[in-house]
Amino acid sequence: MSELKIVATIVAKSEFQNDLEKTFQIVVDETRREAGNILYELHQDTNNPLKYIILETWQLQEAIDMHNESVHFKAFVNAIEGKVKSLTVDVIRKIY
Repeated sequence: MSELKIVATIVAKSEFQNDLEKTFQIVVDETRREAGNILYELHQDTNNPLKYIILETWQLQEAIDMHNESVHFKAFVNAIEGKVKSLTVDVIRKIY
């Protein structure tokens, strides 16, 4: 099976932007240490500074499953609750 990629797009509520950036940094730093993680990067949209994109690359689905159960990821989910306008998560794989 090929690597899996995740594109998570988060639009912050403006009053929580600074808090969220700190929260993002924690989850990025912790996730980069996880087994099975190849890439975990936080990006900010150049046209909308409230829009963040997390680009992830994982070796296997099992690594994603372990990540989703990790203490730091669950803390991240709780920390962003009520502070975002929208959140979308797409799991993709390269086909060509």
